[in-house]
Amino acid sequence: MTDPALRHEGAADRRTWILSKLRAVGFLSINDLARELAVSHMTVRRDIHALEAAGQVRLVHGGVSLTPAALQSPAFPDDGNADGRARLAEREARLVGEVDTIVVDAGPTGHALARALPDQFRGAVITHSVPVLQLMDQRRLPSRIVALGGELLADRHAFVGPATEAAISQLRAHTFYLSPSAVDARGTYAHSSAEASVQRKLIEIADDVVLVATHEVFSTSATACVAPLERLTRLVTDRPLPVGIARALRRSDVTTVVVGS
Repeated sequence: MTDPALRHEGAADRRTWILSKLRAVGFLSINDLARELAVSHMTVRRDIHALEAAGQVRLVHGGVSLTPAALQSPAFPDDGNADGRARLAEREARLVGEVDTIVVDAGPTGHALARALPDQFRGAVITHSVPVLQLMDQRRLPSRIVALGGELLADRHAFVGPATEAAISQLRAHTFYLSPSAVDARGTYAHSSAEASVQRKLIEIADDVVLVATHEVFSTSATACVAPLERLTRLVTDRPLPVGIARALRRSDVTTVVVGS
């Protein structure tokens, strides 16, 4: 029987429940989910697409099941904005050339971007993100994967340190998809000096630097400065920017793209 309390839960609670239920039973149909959660089929499909974009579930005939990685443990917890992140990732992935060399940053947005790469992509992906490496390794069509090893930064599931930076210095890329922890009118920031240093090195080897981030990064703070806004080529986000940041980007001649719902 459906728990009446589920009717009033938000998207994050529904998705947590879906993952918990899938871990228990392995498979759920769309009809079962709609009935259990007392929501529409459209709402269920939105939740499933968001979880799929985060690499936690996969659509199969008649319903949904967990990915092999999610059966172990999700790399990034659901923060309630997987939908916005997926829209940004899908928009940018469509612009990636079939044989481009790209750099994908650590964190959930970078992971969503790697997941959204088109099936025909057969270029090269450079990354220090462990979840991105795992995801690229599971692709059906071969792509070149350049892993930047080093010291593992546990909370970001990413490699940092001298070994990582030394590997970066030997490389070149068309586009770096940067996903900082915070952004203000002065520049971009990371939570640790080690990750900030890696991001600066990645900016140096890329022809274009595209900042891809959901709106939360514009209202939070982080301690380690990465780079000023003028180092960006384009900024892609899911909501209109705060006025001060928008003005600073215009002064720096940085193209801004807002991807709506």
